Amino acid sequence: MNNLAISFSWLKDDDKFFSSMKKMSLNTPLNAEEIEYLLSCAVLFIEEYHKDNRKHLYFELAYFIVLKSAINNHEYEPLLDVSSNFGLYPISNYITKHNLYSGSLSSEFSLLYQLSKFEYNSIIETYEQRSSRLQLVNSDVEENCYIAPTSFGKSSLITEIIREKNLSKVAIIVPTKSLLIQTYKLIKNNFSNRNIIFHDEMYDGSDSFISIFTQERALRLLKDESISFDLLIIDEAHNLFSYDSRSLLLTRLIRRNRKRNRNSVNYYLSPLISDSNNLKVESEQEIFEKKIISNIKEADIYEYKESGEVRKYNRFLDVFFESGRSDNYLNYIIENSKEKNFLYLRAPKRVEELSILLDSKLEHIGSPSLMELSDVISMNVHKDFYCVEYIKKGLVYLHGKLPDLIKEYLEFKFSENKEVKYVVANSVILEGVNLPVDNMYIMNTNSLDGKSLTNLIGRVNRLNEVFDDERKSLDKLQPSVHFVNSEDFNRRGGNMENQIRKLKSGVFKDNLENPLLVNFDIDKMKLDLEKAKEGSKIERVLTLEKKLAEYQEVKETEDFLVTSELDIKNRVKRILLESDILSVYFSSGEMIDRLSNKVDSISQHPEWDESHIIDKVYLFFIQGLESYIFKKDFLRLQHDKARDFYKMFTGNLHRLSLKEHISDTIGYFQTIKYLPQGREFYIGDSYGEVGKINYDGKVGKSVYLDLATKSNKELANIALVKIKIESDFVSYTLNNFINVMYDLNLIPEEEYELYIYGTTNKSNSEFVKLGFSGSLINKLDRDRQMENLSINDHGLVEYNGNFVNYIKSQDDLIKFEISKFIDI
Repeated sequence: MNNLAISFSWLKDDDKFFSSMKKMSLNTPLNAEEIEYLLSCAVLFIEEYHKDNRKHLYFELAYFIVLKSAINNHEYEPLLDVSSNFGLYPISNYITKHNLYSGSLSSEFSLLYQLSKFEYNSIIETYEQRSSRLQLVNSDVEENCYIAPTSFGKSSLITEIIREKNLSKVAIIVPTKSLLIQTYKLIKNNFSNRNIIFHDEMYDGSDSFISIFTQERALRLLKDESISFDLLIIDEAHNLFSYDSRSLLLTRLIRRNRKRNRNSVNYYLSPLISDSNNLKVESEQEIFEKKIISNIKEADIYEYKESGEVRKYNRFLDVFFESGRSDNYLNYIIENSKEKNFLYLRAPKRVEELSILLDSKLEHIGSPSLMELSDVISMNVHKDFYCVEYIKKGLVYLHGKLPDLIKEYLEFKFSENKEVKYVVANSVILEGVNLPVDNMYIMNTNSLDGKSLTNLIGRVNRLNEVFDDERKSLDKLQPSVHFVNSEDFNRRGGNMENQIRKLKSGVFKDNLENPLLVNFDIDKMKLDLEKAKEGSKIERVLTLEKKLAEYQEVKETEDFLVTSELDIKNRVKRILLESDILSVYFSSGEMIDRLSNKVDSISQHPEWDESHIIDKVYLFFIQGLESYIFKKDFLRLQHDKARDFYKMFTGNLHRLSLKEHISDTIGYFQTIKYLPQGREFYIGDSYGEVGKINYDGKVGKSVYLDLATKSNKELANIALVKIKIESDFVSYTLNNFINVMYDLNLIPEEEYELYIYGTTNKSNSEFVKLGFSGSLINKLDRDRQMENLSINDHGLVEYNGNFVNYIKSQDDLIKFEISKFIDI
């Protein structure tokens, strides 16, 4: 029996229990009789859990009761009793430290002695946390998995594993660039005497290093067939379950490293895995799993209805209680705001639309710190960037279509500045960046399943904020989460009730979509196909047949890439498949043959030697193959004007500051605003408003804008988004093709480095590899500061006193960008 099989519906029939739970759920203080009754029930639930600890939901209900009694009625003794007996020692420590209960001196001394044994790195761990950490660190098996709620000591576990294992070649794999820099700082602060790298081209042939990589960078390093990792730590390991290009790359990385180094030690870290066996990429793997079940936070969940009605959800009774009313959803958001408020929406454009509406309702603060911040953003981005005005009211927004530096800077300012109260954001918030959020509004639940919702909610009130000594309250153990229905950001008559009910048990099955995993159920899909054939469901049959063929092709490709590493005969095929560039073509098999034939002949092309590197992409990958390409964003490069644009754009990325680049882009918009190309300006799915009329008379997808209808302020923000969209196209698409040409020896190293780094100056390119932007290096060059910097043998940036004085004179954004690499 497990949580999924438990139902507390029978408790609704007990009027006394139901009415008392209603008051407790609504945070209404109970009378003495009600408290005594519910606490007696809690004792019974704990006894039931003692009989069968698989019935963890009984313990969760008991914990809910004692937690609410403590916070609503200031009855802390039951919470102290439960927390000390069940190893929730951070709570026990907080209650005793702040004298929130009246206990005897002897019992308090005994408890304090017990708690002192669970102190680690200046925090008190739970019993499960300490036990799991020690068992994982001292594990002598090769495959290990740590499953724990967000903020249960993952960072300190990583450093302790590296220190204890003391292996030579270490790789920490993180899913995003933001996490890459965050993890680099963690490792740098703990291992200053080790060679630390976070870009594959920083590798200098050393036999010992700690690397922090995305899966793409790790695989690029493993192109050198002599390299493997002795210790591989996979952060956010649940990403393996998905079926997308990055999940397949992560699977390839694990399989390749296991093949090269059978003695490698692997650790998988995640808050969202039900069964670690689902991580297996080979059937013989045996994974040692430690899972922390107890989540000491219990969310207060509200739903705002379009009618103005507000309801509070109790997940144990699976009941919604009436909780009040509000005039409209914007007023509701502001009326219920706290110190740090996060509003979630999926689409970047919708994030901006909500920010506009919220800004119209917020009062101007205009404090010195916010005015200074507004000026910094205006000077470094553009005076018409929406956040320049929003920040004066304590509001920022974040999404993946903002340039990385600006997104990271706004994240930092939301964390650092107490007057920045609101952040509107999408899934970028789920990428592991730790923001101090104590209140969440979920404006739309599209694409959020139960696991994703749980992960999102886990971002509210991280444990280091819960046990803040200044508060002297445990109310942050009750994160407030509001599901807000509105016609603006949901469908008319929207109802998030079914999504909210997914949180009832807190237990979710792993959804395996990756066909490379051992436990992926291909037989179920084959059975579904047979049933579809029997039912004559032609469309379903065709869909399943296509999917099965696709999965088979993926499996064959990945097996080839892992097993044929030393096969020189298949070198070209391996390079093409490794890069994923074949995904732009209809037939990857035929393209392997055609491009393989081109490798030997392309250098004889009369235009090849004198062509720009982007023209070479056209000559090798597009010319004569146009009819085989279905990705229109790549096929654009068949046109001279498109290639000219990217020649200019990539040059600007290296040469111009963001503000200069935006101004340059706005200038371009103004020249085409009233021309045909301005009235049908391509922007993509995220921001498109109109579609072109196709040859068949039908209107295509809304991927275009009419620039003639846009104000100067709108053009500035469109420019910001356009720069990010094109930057991503260059980084994740165009550069892949250029990397393949380099790997195939079709372009020389000097030409490659000039394009990738914007310089042939070896010293400057080393700083680019570290992550310094081209515009920052150009500024430091202009200000004669590069001579004050160097990179030591451990991959760390060193600086002299002149550089310290220089940085002190710079504005806040420059200081922030430098601080990612240098602690001054």
